[in-house]
Amino acid sequence: MTRQRKYSNSWNPQAGTVFARPRKGTGRNMARLAVIAGKGALPATLADNARSLGEDVVIIRIAGQADADFSAFEAFDVRLGAVGRARELIRDAGCDRVVMIGKISRPPLSQLKPDAAAVKLLARAVGRGDDALLRVISDFLAEAGIETVSPEQFLPGAMMPAGIATGMLDDAMGEDVNRGSAVLDALGGHDVGQGVVLQDGRVIAIEGAEGTDGMLRRIAPLIDPASTPAIFVKRRKSGQDTRLDIPVVGEETLRLAADCGVRVLALEAGGVMLATAPETLWEIASDLELTVIGI
Repeated sequence: MTRQRKYSNSWNPQAGTVFARPRKGTGRNMARLAVIAGKGALPATLADNARSLGEDVVIIRIAGQADADFSAFEAFDVRLGAVGRARELIRDAGCDRVVMIGKISRPPLSQLKPDAAAVKLLARAVGRGDDALLRVISDFLAEAGIETVSPEQFLPGAMMPAGIATGMLDDAMGEDVNRGSAVLDALGGHDVGQGVVLQDGRVIAIEGAEGTDGMLRRIAPLIDPASTPAIFVKRRKSGQDTRLDIPVVGEETLRLAADCGVRVLALEAGGVMLATAPETLWEIASDLELTVIGI
């Protein structure tokens, strides 16, 4: 049976109920929120929304990564790997909470140049995966009284909704979506990828260290255009701490999916963040003849 449904959500990243903690005092005596910013527009959107909720926001730009305009905020640059310096900046700015948002392209360890604090943290997390490293960094910040909070707290309307946003999904496609979810469930505990591509019941690719976009760039030769539609499933890893790493999909992901031959994107409802206004994404998906569904 074919199921069709359209969404008509206007882009309102603040939609939903948000309980901002009461703020006390003014100026530097008021506890502040630090935004550690990577690539893309989401860090600036989050900072704007947090400010509208009464937060006093400080931006920690990851040098060579953050590319949004933060001229309206107090901002500091810190190189990737300078974890000790980042904590010092956050603490000295009077922040009691930090949120991490934006894409980070991680260089080889030989080029990372970690500071003394980062070297110790890497030693604690070696061989345990990205999630473990991020938890170790969060604990390091907590030792200085800095709480790590989820981006979703400031962007609740940016999460993928449930149901079909554009296109259609038949029962055969639905079976591959379910199979892809099962694969990710089985792998999540091993800190392996947030995405998988399937076609006609076969696993074509599993997201690795290259990330979603890197995976999509490499799979075009593996997809058979004469076979059933290729399906991309993306969701949180089981046990993933979304304060530290939340799956994100934006315009580039849609275009890469279409270019490589993927026809259906099944994204975890409430678990995948949209980097662009939903209406814009649905329009792009329709133009590219993609099905996008929240599962």
